Amino acid sequence: MNPKLKGMIFDKILHHNVTKNIIDNAKYFQFSYDHDTKLFIININYSKIREVESTEKSNNQIFCRQIKKIESQNFTVNRDIFIKEVLENFQCIKPKVNKKPKKILIDFSSPNIAKPFHAGHLRSTIIGNFIANINNFFHNDVVKINYLGDWGTQFGLLQYGLKSKHIDMKNFECENPIKKLYEIYVEANKMSAIDENVQKEARAYFTNIEQGKTSLDNWRRIREITVQELEKVYQRLGIQFDCYQWESEYNGNAIKGLLRLLEDNNVIVKDDQGKKVAKFRDRDVTVLKSDNSTLYLSRDIAALLDRYKKYNFDKMLYVVDNAQTDHFAALFDIVRQINKDCADGCEHIKFGRLKGMSTRSGSVVFLNDVLDEAKHIMQEKQATSKNTRNSAMNEETCDILGTTAVVINDLKQRRQKDYVFDWDKALQSDGDSGIKLQYLHCRLMSLEQNCGVGIPKVCAPEYLTEEVVGDVVAELARFEVVLNRAFLENEACIIVNYLFRLARHVNRMFNELNVKNEHSDLAAQRLLVFHTARYVVKTGLEILGIRPLNEM
Repeated sequence: MNPKLKGMIFDKILHHNVTKNIIDNAKYFQFSYDHDTKLFIININYSKIREVESTEKSNNQIFCRQIKKIESQNFTVNRDIFIKEVLENFQCIKPKVNKKPKKILIDFSSPNIAKPFHAGHLRSTIIGNFIANINNFFHNDVVKINYLGDWGTQFGLLQYGLKSKHIDMKNFECENPIKKLYEIYVEANKMSAIDENVQKEARAYFTNIEQGKTSLDNWRRIREITVQELEKVYQRLGIQFDCYQWESEYNGNAIKGLLRLLEDNNVIVKDDQGKKVAKFRDRDVTVLKSDNSTLYLSRDIAALLDRYKKYNFDKMLYVVDNAQTDHFAALFDIVRQINKDCADGCEHIKFGRLKGMSTRSGSVVFLNDVLDEAKHIMQEKQATSKNTRNSAMNEETCDILGTTAVVINDLKQRRQKDYVFDWDKALQSDGDSGIKLQYLHCRLMSLEQNCGVGIPKVCAPEYLTEEVVGDVVAELARFEVVLNRAFLENEACIIVNYLFRLARHVNRMFNELNVKNEHSDLAAQRLLVFHTARYVVKTGLEILGIRPLNEM
């Protein structure tokens, strides 16, 4: 909790009713407004350590042990003091800058070259971006890494497909190059399923490029095309990476020293088939193939150790779906055997799978198609909506609205939960949706610009007597607690569902209280509440990776 708000609770509100120890050990603050008593209620969950006497059975010796227990206590707070402190000090919600910010590396999105950005990459991309944003909000030193798969047997299959179709990458140009390359790869993959020679040739090609026995011109051109296409998607999502890394940086030649280190420390040994394997949970995990070709695991080991050497990170977060749980457990276990500090900073941020995302025609699509579909639906909705401002009806606004709908629909789910995508729910204007949050922000911005009064610097709570104001201020006071929980749990849905709840209270206040055509002092104080709500909505959306609109 912000020290200023914490101090306000202790010094001005709770007085002798609570010890400073309770405030200092508070784990969770919950604020509510009681309509009958017209008092705010603060519920504090705090850690309490108590000593318990125990007797050792062997010699009857009595000793004390400490038990930490979470207890809860409620306190009532004067309405006017609470409203004044919350509204006047709300800009202090920004957390203090740590003397030494933590270095946080986040590996997310990470698609493969020559394959389109499929809708399945959506969750890693937007969850990873949220985690980066909230770490930045708490003043950590964040490095966003996009680790692209540009190495492995699948590239050999693509090369086989290009060769069979007599395609020269130097002259390769078409309207949708990634889609065309993917079609070639899919066709080659189907051929390999019925013709073992195709698979053998693909493996041989990959072995040759890894050992430097063949030209990398095709690979470089394909990689270049892929990055150009990916950047278009990231731009639409409002995401910028600090660093692009490539699996190919950790090919067989590049990691010979690492493999010797693993062998010298008996982390990997050669099995009967000539593969290099590591023991993990009483089973063998292959680190290097018998032909000395690297694997996803061996390249990840090298990449992780290289990142620790380069950045000396406090945390290395991998935002990858639940299906890779065993892979990352093995990765961290192997690295721990040669660098414990490195492995101890690693965490796999898991998430569930997204099902059922397709266009209205029902075909399985790539992410650009999904965002295009969302934009077009929003154009249709905005064209027929009576609330639409003609000046706001443009392609960029509809694109932002469509992207907002898709992103918020995903982030409102619990991170590890699988869910089925539904266009109607994602793009609804009523109910809990990204469109509703954008509309609320626009409505609040319009009020500030057109109400005829300015935002006061001093809160006069005697003008804010209505029950709905108490409900709104109680929600506003919770924002910092919500941000802390979302930060600690890496859970965006905590913020999303909070914003939905705040929106319901603020919309009720819109319906019950006027700002325009009221006495200027009363209007200004009501505007202060609405302005603070807009600041919260704007901050929350930006942390979630959404660009707030001012007009729609």
